[in-house]
Amino acid sequence: MQIELKKSLRSRRLRIAVYPDGRCVVTVPRFIPARFLQRFLKEREGWILEKQAAFKKKDLVIKKGGSRADYLKHKESARSIVAERILELNKPYGFTYGRVAIRNQKSRWGSCSKKGNLNFNYKIVHLSPAERDYIIVHELCHLGAFDHSEKFWQLVERAVPNHQAIRRTLRKQVFLDEVR
Repeated sequence: MQIELKKSLRSRRLRIAVYPDGRCVVTVPRFIPARFLQRFLKEREGWILEKQAAFKKKDLVIKKGGSRADYLKHKESARSIVAERILELNKPYGFTYGRVAIRNQKSRWGSCSKKGNLNFNYKIVHLSPAERDYIIVHELCHLGAFDHSEKFWQLVERAVPNHQAIRRTLRKQVFLDEVR
């Protein structure tokens, strides 16, 4: 089993991350002795192998992206796509929203704050137009229902009738950093 060790001055505890490409990265605080690290890895070997096997079974679509360079390269393009589409997709709803931000998020395509601010992941530029529209509509609809209630899904369905199929596709999208 190949393990990448990452020493951290700020980390307070040992941390393991298993990625869809099979890599295992262990973040190690500076004060952890080597014998403790070895015992830690031995105790969690089964868990690591289980996670790697689970990723192999999944029908994931692995794409490049996620690095700071990719974010800086595509941020403004994402901003213009979202700005254009949000105006069009909000017409049937007429929701009032606050600031629209483009972020480099690891696990979210978008979010909506209680203040009505909308945040979108820059990786939206790597998606199909239908997937982009779904994400934008999803966040807009949180302005009408701030949960995932039946009312919320009815709002989404007005603009994106095939939203369930698109959600399944998006769950399979995994972006890995280009720079290792």
